Amino acid sequence: MTIYHRTEYPEQMTPADFDRYLATGWYRMRQHVFTCSHLFDFNDESELTGLRRVWWMRFSINRILQHSSHQKLKKRNNGFQVVMGPHETISTAEEHLYSTYRGSIDFDGYPTLQNALLDHVADATIYNSHSIAVYDGEKLIALGIFDLGEKSASSQIHCYDPAYASYSLGKYLILLTLDHLRSLGHDWYYPGYVFAGNPKMNYKLFAGKEAAEYFDPETGEWQAFVEELLDDEPYNEELIRLVSEKMFGKKGPKA
Repeated sequence: MTIYHRTEYPEQMTPADFDRYLATGWYRMRQHVFTCSHLFDFNDESELTGLRRVWWMRFSINRILQHSSHQKLKKRNNGFQVVMGPHETISTAEEHLYSTYRGSIDFDGYPTLQNALLDHVADATIYNSHSIAVYDGEKLIALGIFDLGEKSASSQIHCYDPAYASYSLGKYLILLTLDHLRSLGHDWYYPGYVFAGNPKMNYKLFAGKEAAEYFDPETGEWQAFVEELLDDEPYNEELIRLVSEKMFGKKGPKA
């Protein structure tokens, strides 16, 4: 079993380069790119305590079917206004929306939108970033940031007002993104990863499992998605100690 976590810091990112990174299992993080096979859990003493398998996902846009659930969601949200375009600066309204959203989630998130996209010091992005903003009247209720390559695109962040949770705005942003990518003639949509044994990110499969693929780190190739990937994948303490020593130079917690 391959276990890895790698990071690169490109000074610029052309659309062609971005396509190549995405196609080999890499993903944007702030102003750099990274790839991994697992996420690592640590205790208060910074000792590795667990591994969580992640599977990088992508969708063949042309193979996504028009599901009835897609049409119902679009109809439910038809009364909202959608504004789409290049995303160059973070507005006060966007930062406020993200703060409200972050206060409602039960998983880790960046402290601010600035930190999520540009980090503490950056004032410009190396990516070709675009946004989808959803408004109820003049109120911003949902925001999606996605990055464009030549024939691929990836969603970087979605956030929405928790008061509108019943409208499934996260899924709605996915559908809006896909519609836009179709209009551009793009082939691939990369929404990030799903967890093994944890359904937090399974909403991404709403796009259409028939068109979903996962990156296989053993072969370096993309394979058709199968439900078994979502099954829990426990690891014994001996393996965790070995990974901790090899990757972090620590022996890990005692059994």
